[in-house]
Amino acid sequence: MNENAAFTDEQWNTLVDGVADSYDDLTLKRGFQYERMGSVQQLALSDDRKLEAEVAEGQQLCRVSVDLDAPAGGLCDCKDRKPCRHQAAALMKLARLRGRPVSALANASLGRAKQTAAESETQTRGSEREESARVPNPVQDETRRNGLRSTETKTDGEAGGPAPNARPNKSEIRSGEEASRASRTPASADDFPGSDERTAPGGSHGEEQAALLAASGLSAWLRGFEETASALEGRTRNPRFAELTLAGIFSAMPPLRPGIEDVYRLSAHLFVLRILTASSSGYYAHLAVSETASGMEALLSRPLPQREDPQVQERLAETLRLLRKQMLTEPREQDAFSRGYYGLLNAWVAPIDGDEQERIERYESELQFLMDEERELGRSLNRLAWLGANAWSRFCLGQDERAWTLLNEAADKPYFSPAKLPDFFAPLARSGQWERLAGWLERFGPLLERARSGLAEYGRVWDETLAHLPEAEPGMWKTLSGMLPYASDFYSAKLLERERWDEWMDYQLSSGAEPSSFKVSELAPLEKNAPELLLPFYHQAVERLVEHRNRDGYKRAAKLIKRLEKLYKKMKREERWDAFMESFNAKYGRLRALQEELKKGKLMP
Repeated sequence: MNENAAFTDEQWNTLVDGVADSYDDLTLKRGFQYERMGSVQQLALSDDRKLEAEVAEGQQLCRVSVDLDAPAGGLCDCKDRKPCRHQAAALMKLARLRGRPVSALANASLGRAKQTAAESETQTRGSEREESARVPNPVQDETRRNGLRSTETKTDGEAGGPAPNARPNKSEIRSGEEASRASRTPASADDFPGSDERTAPGGSHGEEQAALLAASGLSAWLRGFEETASALEGRTRNPRFAELTLAGIFSAMPPLRPGIEDVYRLSAHLFVLRILTASSSGYYAHLAVSETASGMEALLSRPLPQREDPQVQERLAETLRLLRKQMLTEPREQDAFSRGYYGLLNAWVAPIDGDEQERIERYESELQFLMDEERELGRSLNRLAWLGANAWSRFCLGQDERAWTLLNEAADKPYFSPAKLPDFFAPLARSGQWERLAGWLERFGPLLERARSGLAEYGRVWDETLAHLPEAEPGMWKTLSGMLPYASDFYSAKLLERERWDEWMDYQLSSGAEPSSFKVSELAPLEKNAPELLLPFYHQAVERLVEHRNRDGYKRAAKLIKRLEKLYKKMKREERWDAFMESFNAKYGRLRALQEELKKGKLMP
């Protein structure tokens, strides 16, 4: 393109006037859509102001030639004989490149119509005034006959004859000004991009726009999203910003087919997430990311309509490619794109009809994409996210050993969290692969220990597995014992839950646990089923508390001795109780404060 052939203001106004005279409003709107979708692929402007361009429409490539000084005489390869949408798109692309308002061309015909209507209205009003002045008015004649001079002036105004020094009507001034501005100023959201004609459901124009948008591809969608978001430039990145951006995108969306619409909405959420995660961190930005990611997950939780449609599959592949790259480059402390990646891959992309060969091909292909991204991204690769995604595809292919190796490597990385990984357990439980699930539970336990993650869900899955595969229980105890002391509370609860009283007591004694750290209700099952096991537990604790040699220790010791008394009586071993108290008093009878606490508890006369 000749960079020296720039628009002067006079040339630009001439072009806008020429477009207004030659193009109808519908053609200009279609041209605007083509330009915004990136359909103009080649553009060249000669010194004599002849514009040559190539405009893509589906698989067809239309060659366009337009004289900027006479746009009505343009040529195009398409079948339209009048100035067409391809020529309009080329002119708007040139305007955008030269920094001129594209909307001035898009609204040129509309502005000319407004100006013509305003001029016609002004002429009509003038004619009515002249005609009114010529036609006799009986009311005026009667008024004159009655000599009411003040009323004569009023009736002149009603007839349309203005006073010699009267100011022009304000509505006339506004009509002229609006008509003058319409062909030069950018369109508002009400005038063009969100017009009823554009988004009317069932309308032929709306259907054509929907088909064009569906075929244009993800890159064109993102350009449209950026244009919408530019209106909110400078606003704080908070939940309101995300809400307004999505609302603007969806309000301009034509009536798409259900499958394409869902992918379009998903792409809009990803676009907003990219903006939010690229901004500075803060509470409100974090809240906006969380809410947008939740909206994305809610969308993915619904079945995708028409997922076998070739166009839907093509848009899905583009969206997955974008999401994969975003996941592999997002900061290590974030996981919004990881959640979206696994959700999209598992819910909408992976086969759902049980075709084993198709499923294998899908995840083998995904592995290859991950390998390609690893080479392409280099040092910008989020290694932690890459390891998790690789492990998931290996898992889906049944390559468990390789997946475990990758997860162990990931667990050694900073910011590792099982919460950033997909659910490896649920697919195995749904398909009834209990032996394989038991193996995964045994391997996953140490990962939870290193990440200090919660164990409630992990324990629930173990319970479900043992209900179908009781012989896997030794593996659970071995895994949990290997997770000590991190899993201490969980291990103890499981021992009590499965009534392994001896093992529970051995663990408490070996770990130095104190009876005071347990609620009475927690020890109630032991007091009922194996009270003799609590005797050494209480006796050792009493000795430790007395050795503190302070009032608080004595008080706590006295309470435990009181519980010992109840246990001995419940077991009907009063003689053992009397022997214990005799030896205890003989050993600690000189500790006056302890004796006082025992008397308060009615343990001594």
